[in-house]
Amino acid sequence: MKDKNYFLSKAQENYPELQFTVLTPDISEFTASSGDSVLLDLGEHTVGHFSFAFDKIDVFVDAPVRLIIRFGEDIREINDDFSQYKGILSKTWLQEEIINLDFSQKTTLPRRYACRYIKITVDKANRPIRLFDFSFRASTSANVFALKPANSADTLLNKIDVAAINTLKDCMQTFFEDGPKRDRRLWIGDLRLEALTNYYTFKNLEIVKRCLYLFAAGECNNLGFLPSFVYETPYYHSGEAHIADYALLYVVSVCDYYEHTADIGVVNDLLKICKSQLNSFEAILDKNLIVTMQDGWFAFIDWCPGLEKLTALQGVYLYTLERFSELLNEIGDEDFKKYSSLLSQVRSSCKKYLYDDNAKEFINDLDNRQFSVHSQIWMILGGVINGEEAKNLLTHCLDNDKAKQPVTPYMRHYVTEAMIKLGLENEAVLYLKRFWGGMLELGADTFWEAYIPDDLDFSPYEDRMINSLCHAWSCTPSYFIRKYGL
Repeated sequence: MKDKNYFLSKAQENYPELQFTVLTPDISEFTASSGDSVLLDLGEHTVGHFSFAFDKIDVFVDAPVRLIIRFGEDIREINDDFSQYKGILSKTWLQEEIINLDFSQKTTLPRRYACRYIKITVDKANRPIRLFDFSFRASTSANVFALKPANSADTLLNKIDVAAINTLKDCMQTFFEDGPKRDRRLWIGDLRLEALTNYYTFKNLEIVKRCLYLFAAGECNNLGFLPSFVYETPYYHSGEAHIADYALLYVVSVCDYYEHTADIGVVNDLLKICKSQLNSFEAILDKNLIVTMQDGWFAFIDWCPGLEKLTALQGVYLYTLERFSELLNEIGDEDFKKYSSLLSQVRSSCKKYLYDDNAKEFINDLDNRQFSVHSQIWMILGGVINGEEAKNLLTHCLDNDKAKQPVTPYMRHYVTEAMIKLGLENEAVLYLKRFWGGMLELGADTFWEAYIPDDLDFSPYEDRMINSLCHAWSCTPSYFIRKYGL
């Protein structure tokens, strides 16, 4: 019987080697007195540790020098007034340090930062000082030197690919982080999309394997769902959240891994866990095979405010059943018939109970008759409708002002996937250009956690200042561009 220690040992066997690059900003030195400041530009978004030196000008510095150092993923973050922060996440994620230096010295700040810009303000110095020898030691486990450009025929898609690659690179540390500025955890939803993009870019299979084993070591909740996130520092810790759609997408991530590696050893290690996720989900279906709400759990789907999620969650279940059935068939597992039969039954039930034949939409009482892109897309990805019927619904929901729309690149990935599944590649390209290209127009060199073109202040955490501007789940344009030759 494989236990937590076994899975952690397998994760440790696949610990990635970090690669380091030293970046120097656009300014080499700065002479300053109290109240003076300097803005350093590293030229690109990066993740790592900042070093600098300070010395006297010509008079001995006989009192501590106090500096305020701010790290910004963009210029807006550099100029924000952190004293006005009202968000629901800890203010300590805002990237600013106040340090006191007693003597002329070289200093390396102990914390790791995600930034492009660094602003240093001399809060107090009783004598003029010189700041110099600025350097930033960037880290990633991505082999950037082996990566080939996408070489799309479309110039904008090439630019989008570069920013998507930078996003993945900065999130690839000792595991697939969700965001290097904030959280710095391994989440299943991010893992799945990072791994997909990695297969077509850096091809680091060990880090994917490591992440799958880290989740396998996690503690399931009373419903049997894996933790939705884990920590590895300062020690391994299984996260408290158990998100239903993430538990399902762990299974899909294992299927993806086998598709790209044919590594039956990993599948054999994780097969029991995958089956338990699907069996646990089956246990919360009603007599009509429709998911029911449970105490103490929730679905994610997207950060869209007010989103009703049961229909979309049901679609994630179907999506997972289909992928898992395909895996079992390929490896000759005897449970293939069980899961493929269940897939057929659940699809029929969804068409009967979740689809409005008159409206030709997935609207139902379980979701309070709400019409959302999320429900339509996940029912399409789950195979409940296909062909022209699905194409018409997809186009209708995206162009409908009354429909709840995605607010994260995470959900927009699945919109794009549905388009390609239905043969709408031209529409997929336009969708990539509109949303990921829209971030580029606003100066992004990595892609963001959340993005609403008409509401740039939107935040899932009630304050834009805490948003991540380099977030793992937004890296998948490179997957689409490279896999499908867009």
